[in-house]
Amino acid sequence: MLAASAWPAADALADGRGRRGPDRTMAERALSLDEAVARAERRHNARAVRAEEKRHGNRVEYRIRLLGNDGRVFEVRVDAATGREG
Repeated sequence: MLAASAWPAADALADGRGRRGPDRTMAERALSLDEAVARAERRHNARAVRAEEKRHGNRVEYRIRLLGNDGRVFEVRVDAATGREG
């Protein structure tokens, strides 16, 4: 009985198929998609025209398409867990 209570807390969050539930995924994110968009707009002095979330295994990346003041359209990628642009 004692061994069962010693399981890591992350195991309790896994669904029956061994995958982590949506609550755990959200907890691992440093910032939301909305926060990433706001940061990218400020950093690049541009307006977001599209933003989406892409998953790569257990990693989440935000792809934000921006329209610069010069009319140039470009994309930035932000790691959801670290908030780093890459």
